Amino acid sequence: MQSEIPQLQVITAISEAECEDFVSQLLFSQGWSIIYRALDMTSLIKNLEARNGALRTVVIYKSDLLDFSREKLDSLANSKVTHICLDNVETNSHKLMTYIRGQLRLPLIFESHNIEKSAANPISRNEPNPITLKPCIITVTGTVGAPGRSSIALNIANLLSFESEVDIYDADIRAPALEYLLGRSRKNSEKLSLVNIATQERTNQIKIGEQSRISIVDLGALPPLEEVVNDRRWQAGFINRTLEETTTLIYLCKSNGLSLIRLEQFMTQFPVLLRNLPIIYLLNQSGNSREDRALANRFSKMSDGERAFILPVNERVNSELVEPGKRQNPFSKAISEIGRIAQENM
Repeated sequence: MQSEIPQLQVITAISEAECEDFVSQLLFSQGWSIIYRALDMTSLIKNLEARNGALRTVVIYKSDLLDFSREKLDSLANSKVTHICLDNVETNSHKLMTYIRGQLRLPLIFESHNIEKSAANPISRNEPNPITLKPCIITVTGTVGAPGRSSIALNIANLLSFESEVDIYDADIRAPALEYLLGRSRKNSEKLSLVNIATQERTNQIKIGEQSRISIVDLGALPPLEEVVNDRRWQAGFINRTLEETTTLIYLCKSNGLSLIRLEQFMTQFPVLLRNLPIIYLLNQSGNSREDRALANRFSKMSDGERAFILPVNERVNSELVEPGKRQNPFSKAISEIGRIAQENM
């Protein structure tokens, strides 16, 4: 079941590693966004001060935290921050979630009351409408072994940028390639902007989708999900936050047996460890041999009932980027359909 708490970001502050891992995995499975895991009181306070009440935040903590001080924690309380202590709660999935949701129920009722009050006093025609379009964040990831993630991300971004401003994020920290591919392509839309995460300051404040309505994220190869949810390093935190904000996930695998094994592992783990979101599965076809056809058939059976495409071979994928047009080759038609589906999930 997904989280019932909208626009909620979580900070954990639990010293006992086993308990913290259990709580974190439980919250991830419910669709909650854990943005920071504090190891001591000093790091917790610094993180809360830096956020300064920007977004609704819940601190889930235990008093076993190193140098814990309830007075310091209470001093940073405000209307957007809720503190939940788990000292007296059994480490049990049902009891933990019941208790946490119970602690958040009162603020939810308050917010619901404000919504009803606003509905009773509609905005006049002379006042600006505060409702904004939800950003479209399409994240491209997949297996290791260079299946073509950056090429697919760039082609989708270039296609969509002919209708709207698009930011494309190169978040493949280990092997960034988008700057090279953009320089190699013959024609890029003027509405397409590149953001290289590797050159940004590594803080928890990096947010996808703040500048443009449509953002494409080349996330690189996705590590095993059980590692992602337990890893406290910056890159794992960035992956978690990106997946939390993603409106459509595109998972790409190469046409070989090992990639399909990795795909099967992903399809097994994802519903358990992370929130539910629309996924498009892609097989990047590398040829037309008997083995390629057998792998394509296996991919089709694995992805039966899901949104899935087998991309035809295209030798010019990195230089002739997809654009809207009447005369499209099979690859361009597939990219156009993928872009259309991804935008429908906003």
